[in-house]
Amino acid sequence: MTRFLTVVAAGALVAVAAGFAASDSWAAGKAAPPTPASSPAPATTAASFAPHKALYELKLVSVSSGAGVTDIRGNMLYEQDDACDAWTTDHRFTIEYYYPERPASVNTTHYVSWEAKDQSQFQFSSERQENGAPVEQLRGAVTRGADTAAVAEFTRPEDLYYELPKGYVLPSFHTQELIRYARAGRQTYHSVLFDGTDKEGPIEVNAIVTRKLTPEEVMQRVAGKPKEGEKIDKELLAAEAWLVRMAVFPAADAENMSPTYEMNLVLHDNGVVSHVLVDYKSFKVEQTLTAVEPLPKKNCR
Repeated sequence: MTRFLTVVAAGALVAVAAGFAASDSWAAGKAAPPTPASSPAPATTAASFAPHKALYELKLVSVSSGAGVTDIRGNMLYEQDDACDAWTTDHRFTIEYYYPERPASVNTTHYVSWEAKDQSQFQFSSERQENGAPVEQLRGAVTRGADTAAVAEFTRPEDLYYELPKGYVLPSFHTQELIRYARAGRQTYHSVLFDGTDKEGPIEVNAIVTRKLTPEEVMQRVAGKPKEGEKIDKELLAAEAWLVRMAVFPAADAENMSPTYEMNLVLHDNGVVSHVLVDYKSFKVEQTLTAVEPLPKKNCR
């Protein structure tokens, strides 16, 4: 679940397509990483994010027999901020899982990232607890050398690394590229994405920008009335919005033609994600926006 929640919040994924096999390759190892031979092309800012914080409610909307869960509930607080030379994200979420034959469990996760706008550096950290007990800690960084080579290297756990293939993207840049494609009227966007939300390494994401949504269609997918103390800033939701279908594949398995999961999301021109529906084949989880507000702008020179 961690991957889906983190990436979705960032709006960094893409849409449904038939199975894709990677033409590039990378390796995970348990020793010192070798010198990599590939990395992303020079990046340019494709869109302007609106620094904001958003609150989402998560709930199970359908489940098949044999799925192993009877209910899923939770919430997520997400922040996207502008640190002048970098984008920062902060995700905090709590999810309750209910099972047919064992007690319910409560998972909490805190994920933060720092992504240089020129894509030269990326830092990430994630901590996850189950029923109050720590179960996973992840920390690491991606640094692009002078020869444009790149490796994602973890410090927790130690001795875990991934060589990133040529053309890989990082989360905020991925979202910007998807917005740029939508603006230009281009429908399909394929990428290999690394975000550090788990130990599995890069993923392949296929996206289809299906259509532009009307303001009425956007608001139909948002919570009708904010709870006390919460606010939905309608100006943030007034930005152009597109319905995007996405499919996520394990990048390390080039022969796997079946997506790990698929989703529909509403992505706005300013980077706000106002609705998500994730399909895990045996169950579906809806992510509804219940509050969104702008963050204070920094005086960047």
